[in-house]
Amino acid sequence: MGDVFKDSSDNSALYELESILHSLVSNDTTILDALTQLLGTLHETSARIEESHAKLNASIAGLIAEVRALALERPTHDGSGKTNLRSNIIVTDEFSRENPEIALLGHLYSFLPDSTAIDVGAHIGNFSDQLLNAGYTVYAFEPYPPSYALLQQRLQMNPRFRAFELALGSTVGVADLHIASDLSGLARRDATLYHSLVERPMLPDLQFTGAQPVSVTSIEHLVRSGTLPRNAGVLKVDAEGNDLEVLRGLGDTDIKVVMAEFWDPNHAFGAGASIVLQDLVGEMRPRGYNWHIVIYHVDEEKAVSYYCNRTDTVRGSWGNVLFFRDREIFTRALLWCEETMPATLHR
Repeated sequence: MGDVFKDSSDNSALYELESILHSLVSNDTTILDALTQLLGTLHETSARIEESHAKLNASIAGLIAEVRALALERPTHDGSGKTNLRSNIIVTDEFSRENPEIALLGHLYSFLPDSTAIDVGAHIGNFSDQLLNAGYTVYAFEPYPPSYALLQQRLQMNPRFRAFELALGSTVGVADLHIASDLSGLARRDATLYHSLVERPMLPDLQFTGAQPVSVTSIEHLVRSGTLPRNAGVLKVDAEGNDLEVLRGLGDTDIKVVMAEFWDPNHAFGAGASIVLQDLVGEMRPRGYNWHIVIYHVDEEKAVSYYCNRTDTVRGSWGNVLFFRDREIFTRALLWCEETMPATLHR
């Protein structure tokens, strides 16, 4: 970079300009020619300056790329003073491409001091399976008996997996799980994905058609009973409208990254403000989660994008918000998002 500033050609240009000016004074008959030479010299000087700026910008861009690469490669520490050398893992299967949040959590495994993951609303284990592949030890919760049976059948042989036939919320007891049914007659979707403790808005061809009682507990209660560890790397919540209650039941747990689902009020599932991003942020900020990333989808436009540290939502969107207590982990997540998705710029 230093050679950009060592070029003495600009000084030569100044001497040439001075000589031209002297010729203007001493010989009026050469004024036109001198002016022509003057303009030519100015153009040459401007071109040299632009070339110098281009070299400088290229050098700065190179330095930024090197610094970013060093930041991603720099080993982290697990709190005990020992260097953590786990490899970066980014899942590239179709499920993760459609749900970049899971690929991000897989990537963050490399930088978290705790490899425990809690999967609330595990369904039949698509998310749990990806977390296991990334290296996490997974505690999965699914209250609907048929889905729980499939979850167990699929993943119970993995020694790092434990499943519980429970719903999670802010209290301990029994509640009605509202059962969704696909009324289209075309089997367009898996209706079991939409069962919920919250009787929220649905679609014309997707409605709640019944309810069955299920056991409900809180993460705080599970920690106190020794079922869950107090510390964890990741908490993923997909409780179909009950996410806020799950967060209210965290107690004094220490979880590095917490992810919850939200809907914009103009989304079909968000009518009536069942899960508002602002409420989720309002619950997590007092708990010390000072940074968050929103990864959102707009189904009609087949768009996936992200933004940070705001509480408003894009009209008609749904998605997940990831909360962070540690700024370094937030920064690593943000760098990953920058490399994989277009950012949303708010004005």
